[in-house]
Amino acid sequence: MGGNAVGKVDGKLSVVFMTAAAGPGTRAAPLGAARVSSALKAAPDIAGRISVAIVEGFAGDTPEAMAAKAAALRPDILGLSLYSWNAGLLEAACALLKEVRPGLLVVAGGPDASAAPERLLADGIADIVVTGEGEESFPVLVRSRLAGTPMPGPLVRSPLLDPAGLASPWLDGTLDPARWGGAAIELTRGCPYRCAFCFESKGAARLRRFPLEVIDAEIARFAAAGVEEVFVLDPTFNADSRRMAEAIRIFSERGPDMRYVIELRAELLTAEQARLLSTIDCSVQIGLQSCDPKVLAPLDRKLEPELFARKIRLLEEEGVIYGLDLIYGLPGDDIAGFRRSLDYALDLGPNHLDVFRLAVLPGTALADRAASLGLEYDAKAPYLVRSSPRFGSGDLDEARRLAEAADLYYTKGRAVMWFRPVAALLRFRPSTIIARFADHVAGLGIDPALPHREIEGIQLQFLSSLFAERPPKGNAGKAAADAALDLVRVSGAWTRALAEGESTELSLGWNPEDLLDYATADIAEFAAEAPRTAGRWTCAPGNDGPRFMRSGAGRGVRSR
Repeated sequence: MGGNAVGKVDGKLSVVFMTAAAGPGTRAAPLGAARVSSALKAAPDIAGRISVAIVEGFAGDTPEAMAAKAAALRPDILGLSLYSWNAGLLEAACALLKEVRPGLLVVAGGPDASAAPERLLADGIADIVVTGEGEESFPVLVRSRLAGTPMPGPLVRSPLLDPAGLASPWLDGTLDPARWGGAAIELTRGCPYRCAFCFESKGAARLRRFPLEVIDAEIARFAAAGVEEVFVLDPTFNADSRRMAEAIRIFSERGPDMRYVIELRAELLTAEQARLLSTIDCSVQIGLQSCDPKVLAPLDRKLEPELFARKIRLLEEEGVIYGLDLIYGLPGDDIAGFRRSLDYALDLGPNHLDVFRLAVLPGTALADRAASLGLEYDAKAPYLVRSSPRFGSGDLDEARRLAEAADLYYTKGRAVMWFRPVAALLRFRPSTIIARFADHVAGLGIDPALPHREIEGIQLQFLSSLFAERPPKGNAGKAAADAALDLVRVSGAWTRALAEGESTELSLGWNPEDLLDYATADIAEFAAEAPRTAGRWTCAPGNDGPRFMRSGAGRGVRSR
């Protein structure tokens, strides 16, 4: 990378931010670093005297590659945008960069820096650590560097900011949403809840709102750029019903063709909120974490399982797509409790299920309590738990195995339409099916990026073996097993036509629309009462959604 000394580029102070996304996709835009960049550009006394750039990467990149990209920009000031998924990479890249840029001023920010500023300073990684929101503090550092006056720090604790005064990187050209095909948006900062495992556990409870006219302009910008997905960063989108309604109105009017990914608190859901969500194309994510109120209580979360289920049904009644989050390794939980949480979550029928290992994030209330709770965890990012009094390392490995199997079988396998009726036909609890599937795929070395058609083949092979071992009861037992496998094929073909625009040829024993309309309620009853209409069908994308056609037919039977 050479041995260049620090010096201005084109007579300007070179400010470079280095960040890395968890992975490629529609959510990879470096919004955190871009917000601080926009704050620098918006400061009239320094904007013309500096150059600002963002070096981007992914968590799987090498420190050498990241350092080389940053070195090419000859930075005078390096800003590190640290998150749990990229901290190790960026810290290593920074160490390499400092070797070839003597006098480089390193300023660390982001959630991971806010959580453990003393470590970054003690390890010599950063010269200055900014905790909290950096849009105001970073320009102060740049002014000091330009003036040659003593720098603040080494620890700078930023005040809470009024979002109304912040520049938007989506509107000032810092970020081009067309580049990623997706964008993240902040409607508010702060969270009214104090979940012990979350960074917000010590954050500001007061909600600070971005102006609606800014939200309106950003959504319009995304729509003009052809964005497909907008990720709403608010941790509790429905904390304020009136504000939620105003936001949905903007989404509907300015960006009706985009999909919105939203995080909700289930307990706050009302029928009116569910109705509003049904007016836009959205996917709702809800943190369940555990189905056991006693496990959640020490984490400053409350759960009434029956109330939670009733609230979820409000989404189902309005046809709103939703997913659930679970965490394994929680203090007070064990492998049996985790399996009960799997059962509870899958019984609710989410569109997808995301399961995570507990991370004991520095700066959270959980980290403060970790010793008293008997938690052992990695000292460095991503801070994953290694054991707890009731969840040993072997049980954590088993939970990870179940989590990976659930992801492949249920989420990537798009099993939402058929999982519950098939489980009922097999007379297995959901977690038992997931465990058996984990056994089935053990040692196969399945590629995480396997296309759905191939995942479906694995599902069908697995289910065929289960039905051979545990045939459905009753006179229509064989027919019920056949109908279950046909239901898997039909729903898979339907989702591929919808999601990938892919056509599928099918050999079926029943009309595919009847399978989707009736077998999803009770497969055994369907097989006993519905006449077989064996034949070949094609499922293809259509103007009004996927449609099924008999082979050789000129038009669809009907679309869902």
